[in-house]
Amino acid sequence: MPTDTWFPLAIYRSDLPEAPAHKKVLLETVLAMEEAVTERRNFPEMAWTGDLHGVAQIHQDPRFAWIVEQVEHHTLQYLEELGLDVSQVALYIQRAWPVVSRYQQEVGTHCHNTAHISAVYYVSVPNSGSDESGCLVFFDQMRPNEVCPGLGSENTNIVASWNALNQDQAVYEPTEGRLIIFPAKQQHGVTFNHTEAERVSLSFDIVLTAAPGQAAGAYEFLSPPPSQWQRFGTRETGG
Repeated sequence: MPTDTWFPLAIYRSDLPEAPAHKKVLLETVLAMEEAVTERRNFPEMAWTGDLHGVAQIHQDPRFAWIVEQVEHHTLQYLEELGLDVSQVALYIQRAWPVVSRYQQEVGTHCHNTAHISAVYYVSVPNSGSDESGCLVFFDQMRPNEVCPGLGSENTNIVASWNALNQDQAVYEPTEGRLIIFPAKQQHGVTFNHTEAERVSLSFDIVLTAAPGQAAGAYEFLSPPPSQWQRFGTRETGG
């Protein structure tokens, strides 16, 4: 009898052909942003991340216009591959920030709870396409095929071979000029950079809302568009 597999994690990736033409400006801009920050909030073993240092709105900087355009285009493609009618949703880049990882620095396991879709773009990667400069790792929290909890622990040798039915993580080697898009709720992290050069990437958090004019039923699952929101204390009252 066959064994069927279900519920795949959809990770989108695209190698952008125009990446080499934009690398110099993006790299110089990110490194200048990092240098301008005087107070460091990352431990020595942690990569420098702009979101922890007040640099989290690079999507509003015209020097990043090209990659923002790419993120928007490919995110729509990703959603269409997932079967969504993109005409019924509105998408917003909520925040975006640079990440600089140097020798023996990593990004710990985390997820982006305030967003729906996340993206990473690799500006500069030493030994591109290898695992030496730190891999992006996605972790399976549900473990649907782990028939006994902890069966795959490194403290045992019960799992004789890792395959598509029992794998607990997906590993992506960093590749210069590559854009990766994934569900923001997915647990992920980045392994140590073992090279002497910095790995530079850009991260994006994206939010979906209902498109203006959608039926009210859509608001059961998607936030109304921000144009319909009202901040406390801003309502005008008649005299």
